[in-house]
Amino acid sequence: MSQNENSKTYIGLTIGPIIETISQAKETGELWASSYLFSYIMKNIIKKLLDKNKTEGDNTLKDRFIVPYVKKEKIFNDPQEVGLFHDRLIFQSNEEDFKLIGVVVDEVKESLTENVLEELKKIPNHKEIKKSQVKDYVDEFFKIYYLEVNVNTNGEKDDNNIILQVNKCLDALELCEKLPNEKGECRNYLLPVLNNSSLKKDNFRKHFLSKDAYGDKGKKGGFPSLLKIALGKTNYTDFPCSDDEIKEKILAGDLIKAQEYVAIVHVDGDSIGKVISKLKVPEDYEKFSNKLLDYSKESHEIIKNYGGFTVYAGGDDLVFIAPIINNNITTEDKINTIIGQETFDSNIFELIDCLSALFNHKFQGCQFNPTTSFGVAMVHYKFPLYYALDESRELLFVKAKNYKNKDVTKNAIAFKLIKSSGQSFETVVGKGTNSYKQFTRLFQDIIYNSKKHTKSKTFLKAIHFKLLKDKIILNKIGKDKDLLENYFHNNFNEEIHKCEPIKSYIEGLVTFIHEIYYDMDDEDIKNDTCINQIYSYLRFIKFMDEDIKIDDWKMK
Repeated sequence: MSQNENSKTYIGLTIGPIIETISQAKETGELWASSYLFSYIMKNIIKKLLDKNKTEGDNTLKDRFIVPYVKKEKIFNDPQEVGLFHDRLIFQSNEEDFKLIGVVVDEVKESLTENVLEELKKIPNHKEIKKSQVKDYVDEFFKIYYLEVNVNTNGEKDDNNIILQVNKCLDALELCEKLPNEKGECRNYLLPVLNNSSLKKDNFRKHFLSKDAYGDKGKKGGFPSLLKIALGKTNYTDFPCSDDEIKEKILAGDLIKAQEYVAIVHVDGDSIGKVISKLKVPEDYEKFSNKLLDYSKESHEIIKNYGGFTVYAGGDDLVFIAPIINNNITTEDKINTIIGQETFDSNIFELIDCLSALFNHKFQGCQFNPTTSFGVAMVHYKFPLYYALDESRELLFVKAKNYKNKDVTKNAIAFKLIKSSGQSFETVVGKGTNSYKQFTRLFQDIIYNSKKHTKSKTFLKAIHFKLLKDKIILNKIGKDKDLLENYFHNNFNEEIHKCEPIKSYIEGLVTFIHEIYYDMDDEDIKNDTCINQIYSYLRFIKFMDEDIKIDDWKMK
């Protein structure tokens, strides 16, 4: 490709279809494998490119990579447990590189074909499949597109930004659908390989994805069920993976609703495009890519330490499943995060805050103060996984990413609770608001104190209905804390309201309601946005704190 004196040539590559593939997953193992497969492909494309460049005596390609960061050999050679490679790569090209990437893509496809065929031959009724059939399917299914672009790197416009310009071209290229392969068959050869039956216990230890992610010995045991994740960190290592076996091992003591629900979470960085637009020299791009890699790796460790299950951690994107609460974890049980701050790991909101703090730490000092937004679908452990994933993704990109409060945009959590009955309610909250901080305190206090004080559960059952009924009054006095205190004093003045923990809960509730009204504009108050958010918050807390009798639960 020709280029003028002010431009340089760059190669970009994209792979897919990721969302369509992981959307077919019905269990955690399938979800992990479907996601990891694309990171595996990208990792092998990059590794082969680097190896061939080194073999040819050049060895400059690692210095010419823009994204991802490739100078840490451990990400290629050491087990990482989770996919760390994004669906795109960009590097500055030399004369023969475009031809080279075509050769490498073909080699990776050939290797993938052999691996898939080997796994298929382990499965009954698949042993007669021919390599040519699998090869045609791999060529047909995977969309691996690459191109070469001239980028003028002088100037201040976005058109001079390497990542933005190449990504714009890759976006256009992804719209070009591949023509059907007449030799291809309709049969899906990937589904059996990614199916949960191929990923359980000892079978999975020999799986090619398992060996790549967990080392030559593979992953010990299978993947945790949604129920096992829901029960929290205390139970995480003690229980087997089978739901029926777990229920048989539940000991004395009642569970609460929070322990049979899981959070399906999508995370994405805010204002990353603006940060990228300010990158000018190779050192800037390298530092940026390195920060993204470190954030991905450290996020996975935080999620794992909490008792969650990381599906994907690439760039500023995260997908994971986590318990709503960690049973028996109290505020005295702290973890030291990688960023050196002390935080608690007792519920999903504290995990979100920890991941947010990590991201802010990695990108502190950057222009535009990049943040993170979260889409959180909280579902019963029997809820269809693929549907929960769609809900979580929509919450992130349709709700959280469009959050606006006063002068603050994004940096939000959109969460939705979907009951086993199918009923649901949701809200969006800014992570930087005082009302969110007060909500997390209320949630923490109720979840970990109500077991000791059953009367507080009775109080919780009615409070959100009472507040909704009095919305006209609250809309008038919400911004005045003294008037709010008088309202609660006049309406909740029985002896039970003067005893702990209800007394402290009411005091916290007054602060919480005042903060919500303080955070909102007059138009939000007029449209009942404030009271609806209060109702959703308190309804959520009340539901998550409801008791589940062990005997009744085992019969489900």
